[in-house]
Amino acid sequence: MGIMDKVKDSVKSADEKLGNAIDKEKIDSEIRKQEKSIEEFTKQIGDKVLEALRSGKEAVDADISGIYEDIKKCEMKIAELKADKEKLGKKEE
Repeated sequence: MGIMDKVKDSVKSADEKLGNAIDKEKIDSEIRKQEKSIEEFTKQIGDKVLEALRSGKEAVDADISGIYEDIKKCEMKIAELKADKEKLGKKEE
């Protein structure tokens, strides 16, 4: 293998590592976005429960099932993103 081949391989390897690092950062950013959404949905649940209690209803009477479904979707998305990030880590090995 000539020196130019070694240089090309080194550049290609560095480029792949940089690309993976960028992809991981994008995934981390999306995970943070999903976690922020969960926090907002959790606040909405609390608001609905408080509203129900203030109006003399039971906490279980608060209509929160739709919000909970949104939380579950975010949790599933986070799990998918973490799996994608793990795959990227294995590519570097």
